Amino acid sequence: MGRSSTSRLGSALPQAQGSPSRDGGEGRLDPVRWRPPARGLLLRLVAVALLLGTAALVSWSPPPACDPPVYTVPAAGSAPPSTTPGARSVPTGSMGVPVRLSDPAALALVEPGNRVDLLRLDEADGSTTQVAASALVLQVTSPDDPTTGGLLLALSPTEAQRAVATRGQSFSVLIRPT
Repeated sequence: MGRSSTSRLGSALPQAQGSPSRDGGEGRLDPVRWRPPARGLLLRLVAVALLLGTAALVSWSPPPACDPPVYTVPAAGSAPPSTTPGARSVPTGSMGVPVRLSDPAALALVEPGNRVDLLRLDEADGSTTQVAASALVLQVTSPDDPTTGGLLLALSPTEAQRAVATRGQSFSVLIRPT
Protein backbone atom coordinates (compact mmCIF):
# COMPACT_ATOMS: atom_id res chain seq x y z
CA MET A 1 0.00 0.00 0.00
CA GLY A 2 2.93 2.32 0.15
CA ARG A 3 4.63 4.07 -2.70
CA SER A 4 7.86 2.94 -4.14
CA SER A 5 10.90 5.20 -4.02
CA THR A 6 11.30 5.20 -7.80
CA SER A 7 9.29 7.38 -10.13
CA ARG A 8 6.76 5.94 -12.54
CA LEU A 9 9.06 6.37 -15.50
CA GLY A 10 12.28 5.69 -13.65
CA SER A 11 12.12 1.97 -14.12
CA ALA A 12 11.14 2.22 -17.81
CA LEU A 13 14.06 4.46 -18.78
CA PRO A 14 17.48 2.93 -19.31
CA GLN A 15 20.18 3.87 -16.88
CA ALA A 16 22.87 6.21 -18.21
CA GLN A 17 26.45 5.01 -18.43
CA GLY A 18 28.72 6.03 -15.61
CA SER A 19 25.85 7.03 -13.34
CA PRO A 20 25.56 5.41 -9.94
CA SER A 21 22.91 2.81 -9.50
CA ARG A 22 19.56 3.58 -7.94
CA ASP A 23 20.46 1.43 -5.04
CA GLY A 24 23.71 3.47 -4.51
CA GLY A 25 21.82 6.57 -3.53
CA GLU A 26 22.18 9.15 -6.29
CA GLY A 27 19.57 9.25 -9.02
CA ARG A 28 19.83 10.79 -12.42
CA LEU A 29 18.74 14.28 -13.37
CA ASP A 30 16.22 14.62 -16.16
CA PRO A 31 16.71 17.70 -18.37
CA VAL A 32 14.66 20.76 -17.41
CA ARG A 33 12.22 21.73 -20.10
CA TRP A 34 11.08 25.31 -20.52
CA ARG A 35 7.42 25.93 -20.59
CA PRO A 36 5.66 29.27 -21.04
CA PRO A 37 4.72 31.03 -17.79
CA ALA A 38 1.14 30.96 -16.62
CA ARG A 39 -1.17 33.84 -17.49
CA GLY A 40 -1.36 35.16 -13.92
CA LEU A 41 2.43 35.27 -13.65
CA LEU A 42 2.66 37.22 -16.92
CA LEU A 43 0.14 39.78 -15.66
CA ARG A 44 2.11 40.26 -12.43
CA LEU A 45 5.38 40.68 -14.35
CA VAL A 46 3.81 43.30 -16.64
CA ALA A 47 2.37 45.19 -13.62
CA VAL A 48 5.76 45.20 -11.87
CA ALA A 49 7.50 46.42 -15.04
CA LEU A 50 4.98 49.25 -15.46
CA LEU A 51 5.34 50.33 -11.83
CA LEU A 52 9.14 50.31 -12.02
CA GLY A 53 9.06 52.32 -15.26
CA THR A 54 6.71 54.87 -13.72
CA ALA A 55 8.90 55.19 -10.62
CA ALA A 56 11.98 55.72 -12.80
CA LEU A 57 10.25 58.46 -14.80
CA VAL A 58 9.05 60.25 -11.69
CA SER A 59 12.44 60.14 -9.99
CA TRP A 60 14.35 61.28 -13.07
CA SER A 61 11.98 64.03 -14.18
CA PRO A 62 13.20 67.57 -13.47
CA PRO A 63 11.44 69.56 -10.75
CA PRO A 64 8.78 72.00 -11.91
CA ALA A 65 10.18 75.33 -13.03
CA CYS A 66 9.95 78.17 -10.54
CA ASP A 67 9.75 81.82 -11.36
CA PRO A 68 12.92 83.70 -10.43
CA PRO A 69 12.68 85.71 -7.23
CA VAL A 70 11.53 89.29 -7.62
CA TYR A 71 13.62 91.88 -5.86
CA THR A 72 12.18 95.30 -5.27
CA VAL A 73 14.12 98.38 -4.35
CA PRO A 74 12.24 100.59 -1.92
CA ALA A 75 11.82 104.28 -2.63
CA ALA A 76 14.37 106.63 -1.11
CA GLY A 77 12.06 107.83 1.67
CA SER A 78 10.62 104.46 2.71
CA ALA A 79 12.18 102.04 5.14
CA PRO A 80 13.24 98.66 3.71
CA PRO A 81 11.22 95.65 4.84
CA SER A 82 12.91 93.76 7.64
CA THR A 83 13.05 89.96 7.57
CA THR A 84 14.55 89.65 11.05
CA PRO A 85 12.59 90.82 14.06
CA GLY A 86 14.52 93.55 15.79
CA ALA A 87 16.72 94.32 12.77
CA ARG A 88 17.30 98.04 12.24
CA SER A 89 18.11 100.13 9.21
CA VAL A 90 21.47 101.80 8.74
CA PRO A 91 21.40 105.36 10.10
CA THR A 92 22.19 108.23 7.77
CA GLY A 93 25.93 108.90 7.55
CA SER A 94 26.84 105.38 8.67
CA MET A 95 27.75 102.19 6.87
CA GLY A 96 26.54 98.69 7.71
CA VAL A 97 29.61 96.53 8.36
CA PRO A 98 29.45 92.78 9.04
CA VAL A 99 31.91 91.64 11.73
CA ARG A 100 32.74 88.08 12.77
CA LEU A 101 33.80 87.85 16.40
CA SER A 102 36.74 85.87 17.75
CA ASP A 103 34.54 84.66 20.63
CA PRO A 104 31.28 83.51 19.03
CA ALA A 105 29.70 82.94 22.45
CA ALA A 106 29.34 86.74 22.73
CA LEU A 107 26.67 86.61 20.01
CA ALA A 108 24.20 85.25 22.54
CA LEU A 109 24.69 88.34 24.70
CA VAL A 110 24.28 91.00 22.02
CA GLU A 111 20.91 92.15 20.64
CA PRO A 112 19.96 94.61 17.89
CA GLY A 113 19.89 98.11 19.35
CA ASN A 114 22.79 97.55 21.76
CA ARG A 115 25.84 99.79 21.65
CA VAL A 116 29.25 98.08 21.57
CA ASP A 117 32.90 99.04 21.41
CA LEU A 118 34.62 97.15 18.58
CA LEU A 119 38.16 95.99 19.34
CA ARG A 120 40.66 94.48 16.90
CA LEU A 121 42.92 91.83 18.42
CA ASP A 122 46.36 91.30 16.89
CA GLU A 123 47.31 87.69 17.54
CA ALA A 124 50.99 88.21 16.65
CA ASP A 125 51.85 90.56 19.50
CA GLY A 126 48.67 90.31 21.60
CA SER A 127 47.80 94.00 21.26
CA THR A 128 44.28 95.39 21.19
CA THR A 129 43.20 98.40 19.13
CA GLN A 130 39.85 100.15 19.47
CA VAL A 131 38.22 100.36 16.04
CA ALA A 132 34.87 101.90 16.95
CA ALA A 133 33.33 103.34 20.09
CA SER A 134 29.61 103.00 20.82
CA ALA A 135 28.75 101.33 17.51
CA LEU A 136 25.06 100.52 17.01
CA VAL A 137 24.26 96.82 16.56
CA LEU A 138 21.86 96.57 13.62
CA GLN A 139 21.53 92.81 13.46
CA VAL A 140 22.91 89.66 15.05
CA THR A 141 23.25 87.07 12.31
CA SER A 142 22.50 83.49 13.29
CA PRO A 143 22.95 83.63 17.07
CA ASP A 144 21.88 79.95 17.17
CA ASP A 145 24.96 78.87 15.23
CA PRO A 146 27.98 80.80 16.54
CA THR A 147 30.35 79.37 13.92
CA THR A 148 28.53 81.19 11.10
CA GLY A 149 27.18 84.14 13.03
CA GLY A 150 28.40 87.65 13.36
CA LEU A 151 27.26 91.22 13.93
CA LEU A 152 26.06 93.90 11.55
CA LEU A 153 27.28 97.20 12.97
CA ALA A 154 26.57 100.80 11.95
CA LEU A 155 30.00 102.43 11.63
CA SER A 156 31.23 105.75 10.30
CA PRO A 157 33.19 105.53 7.01
CA THR A 158 36.55 105.94 8.81
CA GLU A 159 35.63 103.28 11.39
CA ALA A 160 34.47 100.98 8.58
CA GLN A 161 37.91 101.26 6.92
CA ARG A 162 39.62 100.35 10.19
CA ALA A 163 37.23 97.39 10.66
CA VAL A 164 38.87 95.43 7.86
CA ALA A 165 40.78 92.57 9.44
CA THR A 166 43.87 91.03 7.92
CA ARG A 167 45.43 87.64 8.58
CA GLY A 168 46.21 87.18 12.28
CA GLN A 169 43.62 89.72 13.42
CA SER A 170 40.18 89.16 14.87
CA PHE A 171 37.45 91.19 16.55
CA SER A 172 35.89 91.34 19.98
CA VAL A 173 33.23 93.59 21.45
CA LEU A 174 32.60 95.31 24.77
CA ILE A 175 28.89 95.71 25.40
CA ARG A 176 27.96 99.15 26.69
CA PRO A 177 25.17 99.55 29.20
CA THR A 178 22.01 101.11 27.81
